[in-house]
Amino acid sequence: MLEKAIKFSTKKFEAAGTKNHFMRVLAVLQDEFHVDDEEILTGAILHDTLEDTDTTYEELEKTFSKPIADLVEEVSHPKNYNKEQKVEFYKKLRTISPKAKILKLADFVDNLRVIELERRKADPKSVYHNYYILLIRELLESYPESDAKNLVLQLTKELEVFVTK
Repeated sequence: MLEKAIKFSTKKFEAAGTKNHFMRVLAVLQDEFHVDDEEILTGAILHDTLEDTDTTYEELEKTFSKPIADLVEEVSHPKNYNKEQKVEFYKKLRTISPKAKILKLADFVDNLRVIELERRKADPKSVYHNYYILLIRELLESYPESDAKNLVLQLTKELEVFVTK
């Protein structure tokens, strides 16, 4: 299933003319969070396909399964979403399933690590990064205690010194 998802995602992102971090999110889940649930791992590979490619929910359901399509949909924001939709999306993330939460935490880990790398190269007070870090910190309050949550919390704390309010 994982190989099928990797081929699917690779093809979709190549067609969209963009790169994606799904292999790094998969590695965080496997190597750092010690997740071996095939649905979660497959969802990690597919997690941005609804947002960033022409992939549809129906296509994911037909190609993989309804549980996997549901999982990907849970962690996906609307395409080209605006600030109001972003706020609503983060509110929704408070109520997603436990499987979706662990997947989203792995996504946050990789995104925050990329922000840290970018911060070293560019403007450390990027408005987008500030907003993203604050949204994650607020969201974490609604997630149950876990090593995964603590890693995301640690990364946001390391970056919060650069946040301007």
